[in-house]
Amino acid sequence: MKVSKRTAKMITIVTIILGIILATSMVFASSYDLPTASSSPADQSIRNLSGMLLSVAQLVGVAVAVIMLIVLAIKYISAAPNDKAEIKKHAVVYIVGAIVLFAASGILGIIKNFATAIS
Repeated sequence: MKVSKRTAKMITIVTIILGIILATSMVFASSYDLPTASSSPADQSIRNLSGMLLSVAQLVGVAVAVIMLIVLAIKYISAAPNDKAEIKKHAVVYIVGAIVLFAASGILGIIKNFATAIS
């Protein structure tokens, strides 16, 4: 799949803008206690299990993204000069994949924080 330079620039610009928006937007709100029924031990165990599963999924996502980028860097460093141009062409796909994995793990962290805040 060939990506034009214009499309690659647009993807880069959109990614940077989204990163800036997500990194700088903060909401300061006071807490509001909702009336809740008493939680049973089964509820607590389900919350603990779901929290652990989200943590594992987040860790795996970050680990896969980092390993993928390390492998790409090793391929690039150890490649012959003629092969480096070919690796650069395919590097865009790897980098976009790593960004998606980092974003997914970040979203999982946000979900985990919301889930723990509710309980």
